[in-house]
Order: sequence, then structure tokens, then C-alpha cells
Amino acid sequence: MVGLRAAPVTLETGEIAGAKFTLARPAHWNAHLLLLAHGYREAGGPLVADLSPDDLAYRTLLDEGWIVAKTSYRRNGTIIADAIADLDSLRDYIEKKFGTPDRVLLEGESMGGLIVTLMAERVPEEPRRYAGAAAVGAALEMTENAANAGLSLTPQMPLLFLSNQTELDGPIAYLTTKLRPGDFPPPLRPVLFRVSRNGHVNVNAAERLAALRALNTWLDLGRNQLPPPAPGRDYFDVTVAPAAQPSQVALHADGHGFEAHVTEIDGVYGNFVIDAQPADFVTAGIRGMTWFQFSAHGHAYRVRYGRDFDSVKRGEWVAFPSAEGFFWFARNYADAATTATLKVGDTVSIHRYDE
Repeated sequence: MVGLRAAPVTLETGEIAGAKFTLARPAHWNAHLLLLAHGYREAGGPLVADLSPDDLAYRTLLDEGWIVAKTSYRRNGTIIADAIADLDSLRDYIEKKFGTPDRVLLEGESMGGLIVTLMAERVPEEPRRYAGAAAVGAALEMTENAANAGLSLTPQMPLLFLSNQTELDGPIAYLTTKLRPGDFPPPLRPVLFRVSRNGHVNVNAAERLAALRALNTWLDLGRNQLPPPAPGRDYFDVTVAPAAQPSQVALHADGHGFEAHVTEIDGVYGNFVIDAQPADFVTAGIRGMTWFQFSAHGHAYRVRYGRDFDSVKRGEWVAFPSAEGFFWFARNYADAATTATLKVGDTVSIHRYDE
């Protein structure tokens, strides 16, 4: 919690050119800054700069003196060029208010991973405004329009891809592209960290922190100080498996299900987490890639125990283990928490379908 930190953290919110922002600032700034670029959000939804300062990765940086800041962008939907401008504007705002940072890192996920990759490819200004970028589950195939046709594949600053094992093709293609004669300034070869887990941006805080630590090591000591790829591979495996915890659910009398609680709700997408672990589903006899019943507030829903969000068709329910060891529930392209009128702390029921 914020109150337990060695130094208190101040949260500031505001708006720049229509884009909302949230920044977390420690009492004593070390002149290092992390800017966060979020992924795709449906057009027409609220603009939210949903920074979570108690996330392990960001809490660690805050404790060390970093400022961590996030922009909503000025609109939702497929937004790339304006999102880059909004990140630049937020950096300028912080510099004007708090002083020139010594180091600025970018972290983006999904569409935000593409955005920070494009920012890494820009010919740098002097003095350099950005030092490095971490692209998490980068949606490298996205384009905004014909005028923004895609990537040059020539990063000009340290660039690290952090990707789940089911989404390695794009980053591997990027980092194995042969250098072209005449590229100037010469591009830097990116680094790929793999997470041995299915899904899209299904990484935990410890894995994010490892990526950010690696970027700082690269900047401080050089690329050759990073952990080497596995023999014959293009990536280093940075998976941090969540430790199993004592069960927190209440097993049903028939042993075919259990009661659990909602512990987290994504305010943008409506996905939610319950305090059940894979072992709880095993105990209830619910196997992977089968359907089970989820009940809340007197209503029941058919849910598939899948591997990721794409394990079901549009509008259907899916549940799968999160990177932190519990379970995400979602509706594909719909808002699960709103559908079931859930709030954090609600009790929910899980029960298997008996043949």
C-alpha cells in the first residue's frame, strides 16, 4: 500500500490536448521517468488514464524514485499518430513542471507496444528525449491508415519485446530482419523476452519488472550484459511462475463446485478476477477446454475454461488462469462485470456441468 512505502507517493491527474493523464510521483524524484502506453480501446468508451501505482513493477520503481505516468490518449479506437503526440506532450509537461529527466523509458502493451516501437524507430533528437522502450504483447500488425503504413524495422534506441509464447512470430520476424545497406543512423538489434504462458499481454508484474530492469541494464552496462537467448533460440525465457497459495474458496457440498470472490475488475474492459486457482478447478472436476456454470446475483452464465480470450466466439464467456495465478473471467468483445452486475468483493459460484 502507498502508506507502507519508504517515501509517500503523490498522484496527480489532469488533461493535455483532450488526453487525460495520471502520474505517480515519489517525494524524492531520481530524475527517471516511465511513460505507459495502453492498448486498443473501443471507440466511444470513456477516456481513462488507469495507472495502478501498487502494481509490483511500478511500486518498485516508485520506491526507487521514479515518476510513473500514463495518458488516456485524446480518443479511443485505433490511434497511433495522435497517441505518440500525447505521450510526447505528457513528457514535456513533466519536464516543464518537475525538471529535465535524466532517463525516460517507454512501456506499451498491445497497440501501445506498437506505439512505443514506432517511437523507438524515430531518428532521435539531441539531447535524446527517450532512452529505451519495452513493448509488451506488441500488436505489430496494426496500422492506423495508409499514411501510417507501419514499421521501418530500424530502432534507434534499446527496444525490448516481452511476449507470450503464443505471440512470438511478430517480434521474432522484427528482430531477425537483416539490416539494409545505407540505414542511417544504424539501427540497434532488439531483444526478445518470452513468457511461457498462453494469451495476449498475459504477463505478471514480476515479468514486467524484469523487462524494465533489463532495459536499465542495457543502458547502464551495455547489451552484452543481458541474459543470453537459449541455445538455438531468439529469445530469453523470463517466465516467473506464480506460487500456489492456500485455497481461498468454499467447496460445495457435492464437491462439484465452489464459492469464490471477485478481487479485481478492469474498469475499461470489464474483465474480472476471482480468488480461485487452477487447483480449485481440479478439485471441482472442471477440466481445461470444457464448459462450466458461473452464477452471480441469481443469474447463471455458461463459461469455457479456456487458454486465453480467443478460446471462445464473440460474446461468449471465457475463464483462464491469470499471470498472477488466479482466474480471469471475460466475455469476448463484451463487458463481463457489467453483464453480471459485479463489484469487487461479490461472492460468485462456480459449478461443473454433470453429464
